[in-house]
Amino acid sequence: MPFFFGGRACLDFVNTVNSRSRPATKDYLPDSAALLGWCRQVRLFDAPTLAHLRALAKADTRAAEAAHAKAIILREALFTIFQSVIDLRDAPDNALDLLAGLVSEARRHQRLKAASGGFIWLWKEGQLDLSAPLYAVALSAEALLTGEDPRRLKACPGPDGCGWLFHDETKNGSRRWCSMDHCGGMAKARRHAARMKENRP
Repeated sequence: MPFFFGGRACLDFVNTVNSRSRPATKDYLPDSAALLGWCRQVRLFDAPTLAHLRALAKADTRAAEAAHAKAIILREALFTIFQSVIDLRDAPDNALDLLAGLVSEARRHQRLKAASGGFIWLWKEGQLDLSAPLYAVALSAEALLTGEDPRRLKACPGPDGCGWLFHDETKNGSRRWCSMDHCGGMAKARRHAARMKENRP
């Protein structure tokens, strides 16, 4: 089961590989079924939409496999983009072009509707195809890249940390680890053990 430390759907999507700072030992999205299961876990779509996507995948397994392959390509492109932001360097054009294309495609599957106090984007019911997870993740990434403070995007530091990405929402921007229960606590325990060893007579 994947972890959800990113704070944004697109970051949790990138973090479906364990880990990023060391050789990967686990891929939480091995197939189309796992991808749709992840969508349910992060609540990208409502239950009727997920049922529609599962029916499409069951009816056309080849299309489902193709959509899954594209999702993995997107995952790595997003990791490259986000890591570039963290490292204060330019993101590769091919990764940005992939993201921009999916964002444009996603909007064609949505409609803009007035809501209390403003407007919201809604999916066009019954018109989503098996690329829907890619659309939703791409829109999440666009919102992060264009509407958030880039200094809040961080990676759990190696070698003790896993390299997973997260959006730091602490007031003073002091968050360092993906989670204190996951990497932070283990790193703290290792440092304590090392100090105890050094202090032994």
